[in-house]
Amino acid sequence: MWIHTYEGAQNLLIMRFIKSSIIVAIAAIMWSLSAQSYAQCCKKNEVCESETKSCCCKNDNQKKEPVKMILGADFGSSTDDLFTLMMLHHYIDEGLVDLKGIVVNRMGDKNVGVVDIFNTYYGHADIPIGVERNGVKNPRTFIPYNGICDLKGKDNKPMFERTITDPKKCLDAYKLYRKILSEAENHSIVLVEIGFSTALAQLMQSGADEYSSLSGQELVCLKVKGIYIQSGRFEQNDSLCGYNMRAASKESKIFYDMLPKNVDLNMSPSMVGDGMNYLPEDVLADLADVEVNPIKAVYENYKCDTGQRMWDSNCLVQAVLGDCQYKLSPRGWVTFVDKGEESLMLFKEDKNGNARYQIVGDTYFNTEKLMDIRRHNRMKKCDNCCNK
Repeated sequence: MWIHTYEGAQNLLIMRFIKSSIIVAIAAIMWSLSAQSYAQCCKKNEVCESETKSCCCKNDNQKKEPVKMILGADFGSSTDDLFTLMMLHHYIDEGLVDLKGIVVNRMGDKNVGVVDIFNTYYGHADIPIGVERNGVKNPRTFIPYNGICDLKGKDNKPMFERTITDPKKCLDAYKLYRKILSEAENHSIVLVEIGFSTALAQLMQSGADEYSSLSGQELVCLKVKGIYIQSGRFEQNDSLCGYNMRAASKESKIFYDMLPKNVDLNMSPSMVGDGMNYLPEDVLADLADVEVNPIKAVYENYKCDTGQRMWDSNCLVQAVLGDCQYKLSPRGWVTFVDKGEESLMLFKEDKNGNARYQIVGDTYFNTEKLMDIRRHNRMKKCDNCCNK
């Protein structure tokens, strides 16, 4: 009897040992997979699918590949476009961005001139510029700063050097998109769009041409990695699409309807930048020791205290520095409802969706992001010194 009891106990211990070993082995495998996922996310500076928090563990000693980017903006009205462009030039100097082109999607030669002034001033005059020639007619202008193209210095010569002598020789905006995408590697280009959606809609609808046998929609599907766009509100009682989208509501609907489902869509609602107020007196204080600067010229010559907030830069920062810079919504799908000035952007959660949007931050977040813009604005232009 004792022998049978002993053998039973021995068998029970063996079974418990086997069960325990299996549990440990499974746990080890799960931990290994989780660690691999975490490491991959950290290398990409992204959020892990299996984690609720960002696993951004940015290693400053690990050199990142520069983000291959095209910027689209409605230059000529709100100054947040200018601060975004200024930061972008610093990102280029720091090796964080490989800027393939800039699309000016507000019509007018002087708006092209503003971009040319910035590109020349910051030492990147060779960046191609695409021009919108069939866009929003007579859009509202909040700050008419494209007048800096006509400013004179103390010697009565143009205050700022220019590189482009004839904007009419620049490619149409959608053509520049097609040219750059046709030459790019698959899923390698990031689009940052902080203006009207006219050029993107024209790109989506474009057909085969001298640059590619693919349609525009096919080019976006094959070549674009992700899009970062200033649009939407996504508040509980407010589904309006935001100024940029409603100013060209028909084109916005075309863009969102034709956007391939495989392209990652990251949106920055206007409320995210509402708390980032870069006061005109602070702008001028930050540039007090610089005699000639295009942003300083804008703030010295035009009334810029118009309720301007730093909306647009949030798209650029996320595109360059990663998702860990913002709290993001769950994934989902976006539907654009064209109602002209009352157009809506509706978001439906779905873990398989291609879209996310930035969540409004607190006071600390707003201050942190604003201070980063101010830090960049205080930086001196590179003058080819950074890569020596």
